Amino acid sequence: MRILSTLSALLLSGAALAQNTTCSASSSDAEVVRYASALQSLTARFYASQPVNQTFLSDATNSSRVSYYQNIQGIQRDTRLGVRAVQQLGSRVSGFSNPSCNFTFPNATNGEGYVRNALQLESNVASALLGATGYTQSPEVAFLLSRLAAQHIANGIWLATQQTSVLFLSNSSSLLPAYNPSYVIASGDQPGRLGQYLQGCVQAPSNPCGQPFFIGPLIGSVGNSSSATAGSNSASISPTAAARRF
Repeated sequence: MRILSTLSALLLSGAALAQNTTCSASSSDAEVVRYASALQSLTARFYASQPVNQTFLSDATNSSRVSYYQNIQGIQRDTRLGVRAVQQLGSRVSGFSNPSCNFTFPNATNGEGYVRNALQLESNVASALLGATGYTQSPEVAFLLSRLAAQHIANGIWLATQQTSVLFLSNSSSLLPAYNPSYVIASGDQPGRLGQYLQGCVQAPSNPCGQPFFIGPLIGSVGNSSSATAGSNSASISPTAAARRF
């Protein structure tokens, strides 16, 4: 009986160890969490970098019927909570360290420009976080990335709703856009690029399983670009998604 008890204990310990090895965030996730930290901090500092008030926002589209100031204050609070969440997860990941970033931001001289800048940043960061979910095998990391992306999507959708009447196209052939980290950290004015704001403060996480992660209009695929575009009308494939913007 003692032998059986000992064997049972060893088996349980082995199962727990296997679970911790395959599921808990590990040192291999440190790059992904560091990348998420840079993205989340970028949005938090954007809202803190240019204090606004109701007068400043008065010339934004539909400002007469939209509570821009109150909602932007709430969005700013959400971004700070997101920073706190990344730090909380990072404290449990071996090898994680905060990136030292000196961000730059687009300047807005009026409320309309500010809202448009916020919309662009929210949508780009949401797409970057969605793309990053393909670079981790940890449920904890994937969950936080998805949750942060969902929050930025909600922020972006609210901002976009005030700017345009049609957001969802009847002829769309793609789900929400998602971008690979190597694309995101590069500079340029294409949708999804944030390198001009990140200023090289963070590197792209390593490829999952040592192979490129391809993002198509509907699905993603590790090491197989044709699988990412299977069933779509897109004839081209790259590590980024050819997707519609909100």
